[in-house]
Amino acid sequence: MSNETEKTQSGSIARMLLLGKGGHTRLWRDDELQSICRHQLAAPIEFDLDSLPLRPAQGKQVAMTCAAQNLLIRSFADLLHHPHPPVELLEMIRQYAKACRADPEGALPPEVASVLYYAAILVAQMRCQTRIGSLGDDALKAGTRKLLSYAWLDQPMRGLFEEGLKHLERA
Repeated sequence: MSNETEKTQSGSIARMLLLGKGGHTRLWRDDELQSICRHQLAAPIEFDLDSLPLRPAQGKQVAMTCAAQNLLIRSFADLLHHPHPPVELLEMIRQYAKACRADPEGALPPEVASVLYYAAILVAQMRCQTRIGSLGDDALKAGTRKLLSYAWLDQPMRGLFEEGLKHLERA
């Protein structure tokens, strides 16, 4: 084996090892991220929040909260685009997205988990006048700008983040 071939193979192996260790190699193409995000936004909240290790039966709590407030919220998109969403559910989405972002083998690519994470925080501030999480406004603005740079972000979510950024800049 030539020295050049050995270097190339070593570099490839190092990149593969980094993937499970918080490496920054991009795994998903834009069209794949768009599909995953679209699928996640259409997914039933109850199912995904039940997978949270933080509190068992959160999915059942989602259903009970929606029923108690006579809300028709079935998906992540329903909640994030609702004019008066329950703060408890936004906090659950924030926790779910944070757990997905922190787990290198999580259910969602970090970019899609970030969409949910920032969206939940922004919606809580814009529509519920409540701050959830400890992310400061500067970090929230920077993260929102980063999300707006994603070409794969669909128009409804892009509109939500643009509205959120305007809201933050007015505050």
